[in-house]
Amino acid sequence: MARTVPQSAIRNPLDLVFGVDSNVRVLRVLVRHGGYLSSSDIGRRAGLSKSSTRLGLISLGETGVVSAEGSGYNRLYRVNAEHYFSKAIENLFAAEERRFAAIIDAVTDSPGDRKQFVKSLWVYGSVARGEDRLGSDLDVGVVTEAADLAAVVDVVRDSLAIQSERLGFTPSVVGLDMEDVSRLARDDDPWWASVVKDAIVLAGRRPEELPALAGAAADG
Repeated sequence: MARTVPQSAIRNPLDLVFGVDSNVRVLRVLVRHGGYLSSSDIGRRAGLSKSSTRLGLISLGETGVVSAEGSGYNRLYRVNAEHYFSKAIENLFAAEERRFAAIIDAVTDSPGDRKQFVKSLWVYGSVARGEDRLGSDLDVGVVTEAADLAAVVDVVRDSLAIQSERLGFTPSVVGLDMEDVSRLARDDDPWWASVVKDAIVLAGRRPEELPALAGAAADG
């Protein structure tokens, strides 16, 4: 693959600031923290290797966006509040956080006036694990009684179809009734086990609590 031709550093300095993902991840950590952090703390919070963190800090230090205090192992880093782009960078990461919060709110609110029928509503899969990539779906699970399931799933899907265009995500909704939940748990289904492990619950019970709830309803 041919290398890109570098652009003017004066006209297009954001090429250098955001040029690689390690720069972005280091900046995100520093902006969210708001103060000084050591290189090891930055790497741990950003999920970066020692070498990637070091290269990111060097690059950002050269642009002036990140400043440092101390020396050697006592060296600490923070966003340079005096830099021309510092406030804009902070606003950009704040917008990133607001967008994800808005996506979660959209899922939470998606049952609308059918929310009373929802036994459980959750996000699961790669997004819940923080492992999603460009093109990954946002996996949503909703559980109701069998008689209510089709109507609730339709409302959730229609609501998320509208919000997904505005917020830029692709929802994938799975609907289960209480009998489905009991069967999946009883059969030690691998998919269900992953849901129990990863689910971010937005309404109702946790997935692992549902089989006992279904059993109690059957006994009653």
